[in-house]
Amino acid sequence: MKPFPDRYKPQDAETTCNARWLKDEAFKWDPSLPAESDYVIDTPPPTVSGTLHVGHVYSYTQADIMARYFRMAGKNVLYPIGWDDNGLPTERLVEKKKKVRGGTMAREEFVALCREVIPEYEQQFRDLFTRLALSVDWSREYQTISDESRTVSQMSFLDLYRKGLLERRLEPTLWDPADRTAIAQAEVEETEREGKLNHVAFEIEGGGEPAVIATTRPELIAACGALIIHPEHKRAKELIGKRAITPLYGVPVPIVADETVDPEKGTGMVMCCTFGDVTDIQWYRTHKLPLRIVIGPDGKMIEHLDIGSDDWPSVDVEGAKATIASLAGQKAEAAKAAIIDMLREKGVLLKQETTHQVIPVAERSRAPLEIIVTPQWFIRTLDFKDEILAKGREISWKPEYMRQRFESWVEGLKWDWAISRQRHFGVPLPVWYSRRPGEEGKVIVPDTADLPVDPTTDLPRGYTRDEVEGERDVMDTWATSSVSPQLVTRSINEDFALDMDVHKRLFPMSVRPQAHEIIRTWAFYTIVKALHHQNTVPWNTIAISGWCLASDGSKMSKSKGNVIDPIKLLDEYGADAVRYWTGTSRLGHDTALAPNVLSQGKRLVTKLWNAVKLAHMALEQAEISPVSPKADIEAGLITHPMDKWLLGELSETVEKATKAFEAYEYAQALRVTDDFFWRTYCDNYLEIVKSRTRFEGKPDAGQVSALHTLWHASIIQLKLFAPFIPYVTDTLHDVLAGKEGADTQTLHARGNWPKLEEQADKDGFRAEGDAFVSILAGVRKVKSELQVSMKAPVQVLTVVSDADQDIADLIGPVGDDLRAVTNAQEIRMGLAPSGARISRSPDERFEIALEMAPAEDGA
Repeated sequence: MKPFPDRYKPQDAETTCNARWLKDEAFKWDPSLPAESDYVIDTPPPTVSGTLHVGHVYSYTQADIMARYFRMAGKNVLYPIGWDDNGLPTERLVEKKKKVRGGTMAREEFVALCREVIPEYEQQFRDLFTRLALSVDWSREYQTISDESRTVSQMSFLDLYRKGLLERRLEPTLWDPADRTAIAQAEVEETEREGKLNHVAFEIEGGGEPAVIATTRPELIAACGALIIHPEHKRAKELIGKRAITPLYGVPVPIVADETVDPEKGTGMVMCCTFGDVTDIQWYRTHKLPLRIVIGPDGKMIEHLDIGSDDWPSVDVEGAKATIASLAGQKAEAAKAAIIDMLREKGVLLKQETTHQVIPVAERSRAPLEIIVTPQWFIRTLDFKDEILAKGREISWKPEYMRQRFESWVEGLKWDWAISRQRHFGVPLPVWYSRRPGEEGKVIVPDTADLPVDPTTDLPRGYTRDEVEGERDVMDTWATSSVSPQLVTRSINEDFALDMDVHKRLFPMSVRPQAHEIIRTWAFYTIVKALHHQNTVPWNTIAISGWCLASDGSKMSKSKGNVIDPIKLLDEYGADAVRYWTGTSRLGHDTALAPNVLSQGKRLVTKLWNAVKLAHMALEQAEISPVSPKADIEAGLITHPMDKWLLGELSETVEKATKAFEAYEYAQALRVTDDFFWRTYCDNYLEIVKSRTRFEGKPDAGQVSALHTLWHASIIQLKLFAPFIPYVTDTLHDVLAGKEGADTQTLHARGNWPKLEEQADKDGFRAEGDAFVSILAGVRKVKSELQVSMKAPVQVLTVVSDADQDIADLIGPVGDDLRAVTNAQEIRMGLAPSGARISRSPDERFEIALEMAPAEDGA
């Protein structure tokens, strides 16, 4: 063994361990091993947004705990890491850092700035993840904007395009007016606010009682294509087939029946505008209504509308033009207020009601969304709901109830997946549009050998610059993140591959760790891609983590000022203590940042250090050659009943921890390991065995038994704690198992998990050990009641049992240890002597009586 260090310095240990792991390539996937030993993790590539937060510590550490376990359990673990370094968050970071606005710059200039800025922030992630002891294979690092990743992402595009699963369509699209880009349904969130329900009268062409509709969006009256009424509405027979005149614009619109109108909501009549919400799209298509767009991509009212033309007639063209001019360039909310004033002045705003609204907003910008018609690229998903659900059911969800969130999302889909974005920094859509006479608008895609391409600068084979128009849109960042497994395997399928042999071996992957809020995005999109590319699942298991919350249980956010800097947390508590806190949270559960749990983790590190130091001091006294608990018992080296009891309890702990890990219940594995260490090992066994660790010369059989037990208990517990607190366990293992001047194989090496078949008999001397611990607890209880030291000498310890059993048989084999640990001169069984202090053991099994030794003079 190596000399024991004077004290534990966490940051020194972090530096030393990381250097040793890097030198030994301890976490590198080994392609020379059999494929059946592979355990491949589809790691979340964190978004490069310039902000490190404790949520990164929380979720990535939980994935690492499982990676370390499966590696120690003998798996050939591939734990890659990537950086999602394109998309809106990165653009916002660059704009803030360089004090520019991407939309006002040439694309090439802005992309150059992005490539200049992001390496610094990726290095911050590397530093954080290294300090956290993430056991990733750094040789498999990737960036979503790298040439190789762009190639794989564009391969995905080409495969879907050739299969007819990806198409460009001019149709209503969810639009973020703040970021001026299309977004997908998964990027939409809902927010609540108070609004006004405006009752507006529409004149009926030819006269008669006006039709009254109720709307929260009067600024869209110009976009009205029809009034919709339920066929059983009380005015249905009177109005259906007639035309209404839109107020302020004088546009005649048909009144049509549709059973999807709620006759109990508002006035029972609605206007269909293009477009106020998703229902408007449905009615627009069903009734073949005219397309009338009044809000532009910037979220402002369009200055010039073609009202008065044959396709958009008006009975009051001058009035309509005056209204359009007064609203031109106003944002939708301002236009709404202006329109309401105009309607009131005209006398057609009959009343207003306060109403509760749930409105869709963009996940990133938080801007209220519009629906506008733009040409976008869509991946077909609505036609494949059943197939997507079926693939989701082939995957093992941890915890299982999270699968329902996925299914609810799929069942509620209303849009195909829009993947084109109107941004600068992203993976280019690999498409050109022909300008050649006779093939104008024809879509041209590149040859696979030419990838990656940027259509704004590159040309397709056989075309000149003036013969094509390059697509300027880029892919949604999720379109690339959704092939994160394939970014590691470097292939999509047989037709689009950079390394098909590796892809066949690694795909589908073993597990996807991710948070619950991106089930609807990352999990869903990756399943869609795997279905469309290979009709398979992307991974066998998905492990869903919760959120890291603030100490008061609220969600962390910059606006609340409750975001925790992970570096400060690591500096204060050390990486092991932070990882310990993370390991106490079960999959799927949100967990508040708990200083008491962090302190508990710090205390565990100190206690483990001291416990191994105690064992080291004993083991230094004699040379032993331990093999395994079972082998050493069979060889007659471990003979003492309390040693066999301890190793039996440890064997059960190993079994429980292993079972928990295999079920992805790492928090349960930590609980049983923690409980054994504190209660069984520290509180009891180390006290029990202490007298047999003090000797001079050659140890006797009882002392040899104690030394072997201390060795196995120390080494096995270090292994059980290793996935959670890797630094202190690896440091202690190096001291305990290493030889001075020689390197030691890292504790975290493949196959280093305790083997169940090498453990002691779980039930060996359990009755004797349990009785011992119960009696010891009773003695401690009596001494506490007497307010004397636990070391206070006892003249006679009497043990009485109500149970029908021979106490002497239970205590006899362990009597010497019981006398030593209780400091009793004599142990008796039977009736308690008069005058003795009597109490029951905490488990009520025994009655304990103590006759204390006379106090020494002057005591």
